[in-house]
Amino acid sequence: MTEMEWSEREKRLTRIRRVSAFMKWMVSGILLLILIFGLIVIVGISLPNELMIAPDETIDFADIERPLGEIPQIQRFGLSILSGIAFVLLILAGWNIRQVFKRFQSMEFFSPQTLASVISFGVWLIAFATFDLISDPVGSVLLTYDFPPGERSIDVTLDGGELFFFVLGALMLLFGWILREAALIADENRQFI
Repeated sequence: MTEMEWSEREKRLTRIRRVSAFMKWMVSGILLLILIFGLIVIVGISLPNELMIAPDETIDFADIERPLGEIPQIQRFGLSILSGIAFVLLILAGWNIRQVFKRFQSMEFFSPQTLASVISFGVWLIAFATFDLISDPVGSVLLTYDFPPGERSIDVTLDGGELFFFVLGALMLLFGWILREAALIADENRQFI
């Protein structure tokens, strides 16, 4: 490798390290915001008050919207559990992508931990998309459970968000599997030589 090629390679690796470090801290900040916002939403739904979420604020699942103050306490707990699960799944997906950036910053492109984090990121995104699809009908039932029979409703929706997370999750899962195979091939080639 010539000196010029070596210099260009070092520039590329430095750029990868810098962008990875920036993205690691950016994702860390986003995860902190998701955690804080999630706690506010969970507590606000469970115990609406003027400090966090006012009782006259509305909550909606699918196409059903209702003021928090009108919903019985037990149903609000169920709705807050649904919201909490969604936030936990997002945090788990975010944590895994943070780990990928951390490993890239350390130049661990094909380490087993990096590949496991890429695959886990895809799995958590698919889990979030699946939960998001399921949470609308469950949430709509919880939102209208205290209504008289005949006025209760179950609402099933499919929007671009679920599709986006399914496709991105599947892409990351496939990308992780491909990287794992590439790492195995590179390892076999090193042993052969």
